[in-house]
Amino acid sequence: MVLFLVFLVLSACGASRTYLVDINYVPQIPPTLKVEPTTVAVAPFMDGRSHGNDVGIRNKLDGSFDRYTTAPATVGEAIRKAVERFLRGNDLKTVNIETWDLRPESLSQMETDMVVGGEISRFWVQADSMAGRTIIKTDIELTIYVGMPREGKVLSQKMQLSREITHIIFSSEKLEEMLNESLSDVIESAFAELLTRSGIESPLLVFVMNEKTR
Repeated sequence: MVLFLVFLVLSACGASRTYLVDINYVPQIPPTLKVEPTTVAVAPFMDGRSHGNDVGIRNKLDGSFDRYTTAPATVGEAIRKAVERFLRGNDLKTVNIETWDLRPESLSQMETDMVVGGEISRFWVQADSMAGRTIIKTDIELTIYVGMPREGKVLSQKMQLSREITHIIFSSEKLEEMLNESLSDVIESAFAELLTRSGIESPLLVFVMNEKTR
């Protein structure tokens, strides 16, 4: 038991390092959309944070810390790819666009059935190591926008999620996994709202409600 505790303490100390985080969509529920053939243009998300490409930190017992980043990719590009994976998993065809200003006026220039973009207000994971355990907290706030060129309308949905989990043995993989699970929950919940609302006014999408979103 003593050796095990020593191992935990030593594993929580050491020189500061920088880790690359692979931001990705990890399905939390099965695909839930029934769609007609639809093409969606997806733009990088606008990042309003002050952290650059950093998405997290681990504070260690010896006072040092590790950084977690998406560099060289931007956080906005990383989240765009996660949204694309969600849409493709629901049988939607996606195409990349370099930018979208999120305004209805710009939809007339779009040649796709829908346009998706967003804003990042908070996107952060923090791990605090202490003797015998590490507490990992995620804090996410995104606003996702869905533009419908045929109707000339833009719908938006702000989503916030904070989550905390305690691990006895810390690993960067667990930190990445928790961040991606939280992001995936936000994406699924946001589109549950957005596509339900767009389905009322547009024949392109019909959202199938399931137990999670009722």
